[in-house]
Amino acid sequence: MDISKLSQLGEGNTLEYKRNTDALASILKSVIAFANTAGGIILVGVEDDGRIVGVSDAGKIQEQLSNSISSRIKPQLLPEITVTDINNNSVISLQIEHSPGPYYLSDKGEDKGVYIRMGNSNRLAGPEVIEEIKRANNYASFDKTPCNDATESDLDKARIKAIYAKRGRAIDTPKLISIGILTNKGRHIVATNGGVILFGLPEIRETYFPYAEVRCARFKGTSRSEFIDRLNIEGGILAAIDEVPKFIRRNTKMAGKFGGMRRRDIPEYPAEGIREALTNAIAHANYGVTGSRIFVAIYDDRLEIQNPGIMMPGMSIEQFKAGVSRVRNPVIAKTLGQLELIEEWGSGYKRIKDACEDGGYPIPKWEEFGSALRVTFYPHPEVTKESQLGAKPSTQLAPSWHPVAEQLGLDDEMLQLIKFCSKPRPFQELLKHLGWLDRTKFRRRFITPLLDKGMIRRTIPEKPSSSKQRYIITDRGVETLDKIKKGKKA
Repeated sequence: MDISKLSQLGEGNTLEYKRNTDALASILKSVIAFANTAGGIILVGVEDDGRIVGVSDAGKIQEQLSNSISSRIKPQLLPEITVTDINNNSVISLQIEHSPGPYYLSDKGEDKGVYIRMGNSNRLAGPEVIEEIKRANNYASFDKTPCNDATESDLDKARIKAIYAKRGRAIDTPKLISIGILTNKGRHIVATNGGVILFGLPEIRETYFPYAEVRCARFKGTSRSEFIDRLNIEGGILAAIDEVPKFIRRNTKMAGKFGGMRRRDIPEYPAEGIREALTNAIAHANYGVTGSRIFVAIYDDRLEIQNPGIMMPGMSIEQFKAGVSRVRNPVIAKTLGQLELIEEWGSGYKRIKDACEDGGYPIPKWEEFGSALRVTFYPHPEVTKESQLGAKPSTQLAPSWHPVAEQLGLDDEMLQLIKFCSKPRPFQELLKHLGWLDRTKFRRRFITPLLDKGMIRRTIPEKPSSSKQRYIITDRGVETLDKIKKGKKA
């Protein structure tokens, strides 16, 4: 362990400095918080600004820490405590691994003595967080748990079949059990929490999970003092994947940039990055947190996507960025994967970062606070520049789409692709037509949304991966293009 380097990093989610042990209770809370969250290191003999000042009588302090941790923290925790000499200054390091908990102050008990780490501070854990720590220890998940008395008849079976049919998949009771939408409880088949959250009939979702929803708001200025627009998305969390982008488009700006003879419209925020962050929020939200929803907030200077539930026990934001993944809701995650809404786990951060870098957007910021996780996106520099040249906030800078296209969430490239599919086209031709190279990103950006919207269809729907697969415009796609064409003539 390089103490000198650690002292230069600054305090954070897995590192804390202490001048001495005068505030011993604070050190114990940090030990507990690190053990319950993602592990960490405490350096005693280092100032808050990282200056190494050392401690006197390091042996005595080492023994004090060891005895206090042993007697005042439950269950038993054995961090590695070492003394290192740096330029004649003795620094004590406590290395705490994440371990099955919850750990708590013995005199406070489990109800009032459990702490977790958030950023560079320790927070008292609420009952929902404590329950999640316990579930993680048992390798259990909230969304796999049977949902009280909810049965298969409480799910919207017609909607489930329609959603899977769009992907060329058949679905029946055994398959719903294998996914985890349904589960066996004794001799009965019942719905899981995940099943109700995803596909419960409206009155059933409202009864058991009234907060499992996505809300959107456009605020005036940079605070939440005044609404300009708002939307409470009906139809459950899956409906949000299509509805949120529509809300964002109508409440954000567009810049225009010319390249050669052609104008390129630049959205204020990266559509692919936001879609990825939204599906991540849906997959990773803690639906056991009462009173907290997934929330999309748009301000004059940023866009935020917030979900209830901080990082899973044993996970940190740094690990998330490094590609480490722990799935909070395996039922919801598996369903999103089967519906081609997410890819392999552990690559979410990279896909969001790549989408921003490829489009020239600033890298988003992730942060934990309270019992929630938030990702913040920032406007494209071109949009900011045009705004500073006199465009009014909350208005589009580029010509708005035809109302039909706007309502359906179709951009110019999507319309080009729909028109190109006037005769059956293989995937590779579609890719080449728009000048894309990345097959996976292209599929997520165009093919899946256009199939979902009924603009194009597969010629062999029962075999989505067939080498003979082609894509062709639907009657609805033809009708949509006709409406847009007539609108432009008018």
